[in-house]
Amino acid sequence: MSKLYGWGASVVILGALFKIEHWPGASAMLILGLGTEAVIFFFSAFEPVPKDDPDWSLVYPQLATGEDSQTAVQQLDNLLGEAQIDSKLLKNLGDGMRNLGDQANKMSDMADAAGATQEFSDSLVKASNRVNEMADTYEGVSNSLTGLVGSQDASANAGDNLQRMNANLDSLNSMYEMQLEQLKENKALFDGMGDLIKTLNDSVEDTRAYKEHIAELAQNLATLNTVYGNMLNAMGGSRS
Repeated sequence: MSKLYGWGASVVILGALFKIEHWPGASAMLILGLGTEAVIFFFSAFEPVPKDDPDWSLVYPQLATGEDSQTAVQQLDNLLGEAQIDSKLLKNLGDGMRNLGDQANKMSDMADAAGATQEFSDSLVKASNRVNEMADTYEGVSNSLTGLVGSQDASANAGDNLQRMNANLDSLNSMYEMQLEQLKENKALFDGMGDLIKTLNDSVEDTRAYKEHIAELAQNLATLNTVYGNMLNAMGGSRS
């Protein structure tokens, strides 16, 4: 049957090649190739099914040793326990990440309301450096976790790195909280400055209106003096 498959496949490929290149006799070759493929499928239905299961150990050598698939997982659990990496520590790590995200979102909202300052930029640079340090620490933890199965010293280092990461997260959260408080104070200061500017604008408008009234009054007085002068001249002329 393997020879039949090979011969039939060659005929099918030749038929497709003739059809693609539009060579003379392409239709006949295509019919011959598809017909051969149909015959192969027909005979493949009568091919006996092997009674024995395939030897999967040739593909997956670990199956030949008869090791339990849970052994590596159990060994990893034991190493995590020796490194004192329990569910509580991992939960604290997750909580720290979530708190960091919440503080960053709050800081973004406050930054949009109050605007950026030089101190805020410096704090962001410091926070970025802390995040880079945390990323380096996390990379070290990942490398340590990769070698947990082969080395207990690496598992102990992983526990220390996770604890150090939690400490870094706590420090970073404290920095974000202090920055939020400073932004709140800056926002209050900016609000007060806005009120002061508004008051000054109102005062400028009042002064401008007062100046216009004074100018109008002066013009009216000048007109009145002209009228009085004309009246006096008229009265003086009538007496003479």
